[in-house]
Amino acid sequence: MPSSIDFIHDKQYMKGSTILGQKRLLNTIEFGVLYRAFESNITGMQLMKGFAQCAKDKDVQKYFSKGLELSKEIILENEGILIESNIQPPSTPGGTVTSSTIAPFSDRLMLFCNYLLGSFSLGGQGFSATFLWRNDLITKIGVQAKDIFEYTREGAALLMSKGWIEEPPKMDL
Repeated sequence: MPSSIDFIHDKQYMKGSTILGQKRLLNTIEFGVLYRAFESNITGMQLMKGFAQCAKDKDVQKYFSKGLELSKEIILENEGILIESNIQPPSTPGGTVTSSTIAPFSDRLMLFCNYLLGSFSLGGQGFSATFLWRNDLITKIGVQAKDIFEYTREGAALLMSKGWIEEPPKMDL
């Protein structure tokens, strides 16, 4: 635990690096943002693997496999940030995906859940970005958010193409 309080006086703190290219250490809030991304993407990775192996529709199965790869990419990128800062990345939780191919839900429900989780993830990315002060982290989180957005929009298009999503009620003025 810190024994004193420090205040930020140097605007270079937000830059996150020096002229020589050395990055300042992560602060605890930035670590928390990265840790949240680990937790959500480890869960997403397991969910996408399970959904992909039991989805009956080939397009839906392919989409879930793409989500699995996206989660892996985000985990690896964030892991690199922590290792660069001499911080050990968190280990995965104890749960694993079974080899069952019996779907617990319909392809439609699994795809819609994935759409919702992708939307929640985007909200989390946006909220998290406000707490990052290192410019390199803001850029990485922004690129990850773009990738999540594109993936989620692809899921929405897939829901529409299958006729699995109702149009929300129109505003009657």
